[in-house]
Amino acid sequence: MTKIRRIFKEALIDFWRNGWLSVTATLVMTLALLATGTFIVIYLSTNKIIHDLKDKVDIVVNFKDEASENLIQQFRSELLAHPQIKSVRYISKEDALKEFQSRKSVKPEVRQLISPEDNPLPRGLQIQSVDFAEFDYVSQLSKNPTYAPYIDSSSYDDNKDLINNINYSTRFAERLGLVLSAFFIIVAILVVFNTVKLAVYFRSKEIEIMRLVGASELFVKVPFLIEGFLFGFIGAILSTALIYFGISIFDVLARGTVFEKFVARMIPVYYQEFWFIVAVEFFVGAVIGLGASALSIRRNVKV
Repeated sequence: MTKIRRIFKEALIDFWRNGWLSVTATLVMTLALLATGTFIVIYLSTNKIIHDLKDKVDIVVNFKDEASENLIQQFRSELLAHPQIKSVRYISKEDALKEFQSRKSVKPEVRQLISPEDNPLPRGLQIQSVDFAEFDYVSQLSKNPTYAPYIDSSSYDDNKDLINNINYSTRFAERLGLVLSAFFIIVAILVVFNTVKLAVYFRSKEIEIMRLVGASELFVKVPFLIEGFLFGFIGAILSTALIYFGISIFDVLARGTVFEKFVARMIPVYYQEFWFIVAVEFFVGAVIGLGASALSIRRNVKV
């Protein structure tokens, strides 16, 4: 216990002794973990939004009157055989009429023009997919010579731009977050590496004397590892606090702007996944701090 206390004491003294170097390393670590934590929040929020959109975005394939019920059911069966197709709902002429009459946007005089006896509305299939990319499969199947002559219209083209924009925005946010996180993590590793290297240089005479009086290799090296861990630990605390309070501030600033709805969806996700995000930040901080310190003492501490 005495040896452990001395090791921790040496680490804390060295952390305090290096003053501005320790502050710089901690701030850079905080930025790296802040970027990582922000990326996780945006990634989880975006996934949640996309999941909700997948339940709302669908395409409808309408069939001509001359299409037989068997043909429509055959088309439906082929869709359901595809594992990524979530559901296929058959819309009869009666169902189409009920939906048309229930729309608030339809004027009463227009609503009265269509009756069960004179119903020009087509039969159709309402299709939902697990993945937006699978809507391409629906489009290709609609162009199949077996079905194409009997298909009146498809809402795929109307929703295609929306689907592509969602996919593009998601990929862009993920890639930007990964690039920023990777950049700050690399910078943090270099700063911690060089901070420990300078600490070793400043204490080189002291280390030599410690070895001469019988100090073990463990006693010499472990304080530097603890110092690196402290950079990551304190950085994780600061980044967690910044994200926590930053989200509250961003919530106020986003009101009345185009970001309001996104922030409204992001905040519940953040609180729901709070401990997971905190755990990742502390883990990443510990790995960066200990890893960079271990690499630095391996190359610079000669005992």
